[in-house]
Amino acid sequence: GGGGGGGGGGGGGGSGGGGGGGDSPSGGCPQEANLEEPQQFDAMLAARASARKDVVITILGPTSGTRAIKMEEEVGEAFVLNLLSTLASVGVTNTLPITTHLKLPSHPGNNLCLTRLRPRGVCCAYSGVGMGVVHQGAPGRSWTVEETHPYMLFLQRWWLTGQAVWRGYSVLSLDTDLHLSTNPLAMLRAPPYSTFDALMQLDSAWAVQGDSEGQVPTDERGQHVNVVPCRRRLLAPSAAVDAHGCACGAVPAPLLNTGFVYVRAAAAAGATSLPQLIFNRSVAKIMHRLARPPNHDAKGAVDPHAVWAQDVVNEVASEMASLHPGVSAAGRRCHKRDSACSPRPLSAQDARDAKRRWWLPRLPHSVWLATHRRTAAGAEACDAADASRRAPNDLQLVAWTSLVAPTAAAPTRADGAALLAGG
Repeated sequence: GGGGGGGGGGGGGGSGGGGGGGDSPSGGCPQEANLEEPQQFDAMLAARASARKDVVITILGPTSGTRAIKMEEEVGEAFVLNLLSTLASVGVTNTLPITTHLKLPSHPGNNLCLTRLRPRGVCCAYSGVGMGVVHQGAPGRSWTVEETHPYMLFLQRWWLTGQAVWRGYSVLSLDTDLHLSTNPLAMLRAPPYSTFDALMQLDSAWAVQGDSEGQVPTDERGQHVNVVPCRRRLLAPSAAVDAHGCACGAVPAPLLNTGFVYVRAAAAAGATSLPQLIFNRSVAKIMHRLARPPNHDAKGAVDPHAVWAQDVVNEVASEMASLHPGVSAAGRRCHKRDSACSPRPLSAQDARDAKRRWWLPRLPHSVWLATHRRTAAGAEACDAADASRRAPNDLQLVAWTSLVAPTAAAPTRADGAALLAGG
């Protein structure tokens, strides 16, 4: 969910299509693989990205802690090798697995790129961004985070994503446990996804009938509603809306899942794009928070969610979100059942079911939903789709928002410290 015109992204699944070949690396495998060294970073991207400047990344590292899925090194390695094999089977070899560099020379999992993947013939790279702030005695330990905590894995992914997109590369970041049945890059080059600048899958469903607001909102406890077809078009045809499908109406903003993330590069390398800022600002927030005292929940226990990359990506995306052009004048800005956006005080039940993390600001608007058909024929194409409830375009829905850069007049929250908007 999320995104579109002027920066943002779409969401959803389904079989792909379009695109074609060319998803192979431009070069070999550089010997130097430390991504924290700019020259090595540049050389690695130049070698592993395709001619289209797409690169597919995934992550491996030793994990521990109460929130980790504890994997032996052999199991984690097997997941990476399986994903690489699956990608190769659908024509994608422009891949770059990255591993955490713990910066603990005596630790057996200090650098799995060098000790496990490269000996298996896998081209990989490594980084250890933020490790210093979670070493023994450092302030990050008070958040219950250490070098092998899984939160540090995702911090590397978003740091790499922001850096690579700024350099002019488009990044597809994948969890190793994803099942892929088609070339994901070809899918992203085809409608409905080709018009979006950043795409993420959902961590929830949504109340999908924008013109029938009686559905229960999805919360973060895993309660999902069924996806059903759009009932009718709610907006008059316009280029801003029709570029993303037949508009169905506003829906509560879904939670974003960061297991499948694609970010397109800006037109010019070295330019800060709005999708890139989602990940740069997420890394900046996490690093800032790890250096200060931790959050505590109502029971007094340390709550590390504010340094969990997926939650922080949701936070930053909500801060930068705006209604899509052509939508804000069409009616209510908040879906009736959007507990994160409602202008009225929440009922006791809505407060219990509220899907936003407790530290997030309330949203000023919901997001927009459309069927996935490109509507070159305008209203007639959407009306024809409405005539058949089983039309293929009704089987796949896209929710989106536009992104806006923070300004002095509308600053984003920075937890007491001024965070730079870019770079």
